[in-house]
Amino acid sequence: MNTTTWNGRIAGSPGSWGSAEAPLRILVDDALTPLPLPAELLPPETTGDHIALGPLGALGAQARLALLGFQHLNPHWDGIAIHCGAAATHWATLSAREVIHLTTSAAPALALALSRGEAGASGPDEQAGDARKVLDAALDRPEKLLTLLGDLTRPAQIRAALAGADVGASRTLWLGQQAVLIGDGPLVGDYARALQAAHVPVILTDHTALLQKGFEALATRFTQPD
Repeated sequence: MNTTTWNGRIAGSPGSWGSAEAPLRILVDDALTPLPLPAELLPPETTGDHIALGPLGALGAQARLALLGFQHLNPHWDGIAIHCGAAATHWATLSAREVIHLTTSAAPALALALSRGEAGASGPDEQAGDARKVLDAALDRPEKLLTLLGDLTRPAQIRAALAGADVGASRTLWLGQQAVLIGDGPLVGDYARALQAAHVPVILTDHTALLQKGFEALATRFTQPD
């Protein structure tokens, strides 16, 4: 899609996407009224030269844009999309181009809150090994998360425990499904390791590239006939 035909902006973020002089304007904004689920990632039909994309249930507008970008690249893909953001992780079940179910986890926000009083750090190799042991323990016994967290002080271990427990507790969502991991939150690497440890067939993605593709999907949908 030629970026000279559209200009996209994410409310609250600096800069814009596409061409500043383009006639078609796209706004991605959490302040818009959320649509109830189930619903398509694409917004309802619109006319004119302005497109607005808001939240979808508890799924924020920017996360929705990224999922839309993935769907634009993979139009027939069904499965579980895990969006890992700065404050929340969303587990979105995609089917027939719709989000049919959404579960939200506060793991990233908890990781941030629990990591503020960091104890002395060990070397990188030791931290990586310890974090992997913690991740495996949380993945196998997510119901023991609170007990596990009581013994942890290093941020890498806390992140691993929270991601591992979230993946373990969400087994009914991903079991037998293909998955895609989207986002640029601080736990995205921990979720990737947890999903791979659980033998989930997961696609890893470039978040910035998916945002670009999301804007392209919106511009294509509303400037060309079906």
